[in-house]
Amino acid sequence: MARWLSRNRSKLVHALRMTASSLAAFVLAEAFGLPQGFWAVITALIVTQSNVGGSLKAAIDRFVGSLLGAVYGSAVAFLVPHNDTPAQAAALILSVAPLSFMAAFSAGFRIAPITAIIVLLSASGTTLGPLGFATDRILEVGLGCAVAILVSVLVVPARASRSVLDTAGEVAGLLADQLETLAAPGDQAGMTALVVRTRQSLNRLEVLVGEAARERRSRLTDMPDPEPLLRTLMRLRHDVVMLRRAVGELGDQALPAGPAESWVSAARTGAAVLRRLSESLPAGSTAGPSGEMAGAMGDAIGEYRVTIDAMRRAQQTRDLPTETLWRLFGTGFALEQFRRNLDDLVERTGEFAGRR
Repeated sequence: MARWLSRNRSKLVHALRMTASSLAAFVLAEAFGLPQGFWAVITALIVTQSNVGGSLKAAIDRFVGSLLGAVYGSAVAFLVPHNDTPAQAAALILSVAPLSFMAAFSAGFRIAPITAIIVLLSASGTTLGPLGFATDRILEVGLGCAVAILVSVLVVPARASRSVLDTAGEVAGLLADQLETLAAPGDQAGMTALVVRTRQSLNRLEVLVGEAARERRSRLTDMPDPEPLLRTLMRLRHDVVMLRRAVGELGDQALPAGPAESWVSAARTGAAVLRRLSESLPAGSTAGPSGEMAGAMGDAIGEYRVTIDAMRRAQQTRDLPTETLWRLFGTGFALEQFRRNLDDLVERTGEFAGRR
């Protein structure tokens, strides 16, 4: 039971925040006497996300979209008579078409056409009038958004900035797994699964970085900008892709014996550094002396270069197929790019040390 609670802690906390925001919105809507307070409750439930940055984005999108839809829907209701079915259909087209076009360009406007339809066709609008109904709708949505943000900040708050470090560590660990699998080929299905998981983790990290940026703009966190960290991990992912293409399957003798041994040593050294970084990022600590890690990777790549130079001096490269030569020099280039980006990741990790 304790293990299950630990594994699902974040989900349970999210459920707690959603429940608290729904209840608080209901109590406040009743206290203010809002005619359709259930819209405040629904909005609070939808806007409450897994972290503060996500709630801020959802609240802004929801409120701006509702405001635009309410204002535009009221204008159409005033200007276009819609007492019978054909007139209602024409007014509906005028309301939905432009707002749907805007929603196609920005997801933040998706709620706008829905709000316009509610203002235009709701039975309550016939008694309150379009302007009164739209005003109530904006107040209800605004209340729900405000409650959701307050609950996200005050009730067991989860910062996107912290989740960035956890997910970045996960990506670094997955890249280490890919390098280790490349160094000991044979598990193609396992490599495919690692590639998919790495891409999914990077996509999740990109979303979290955007949410963390909103937290920084709102002065809800003092962590450094995580955007450079994301860019470095994306470059490292690209380097590993290049290494996969250059090295191929060593079992098929993609590289001669000497360079293959040096490549395996370099891959395992890079994987070891990434593994240390994957543990340091979530903990908010340094991975160790940056010079030591850079030196270890530099020595491993230097060994690969020495092996290639020795083959050239012995004129062993003259009889090699063109594809093998491409793999030899392509692997060397990809390793050098990987080393530079790995050094950059070590520096980025140091920036977050002590900021957990």
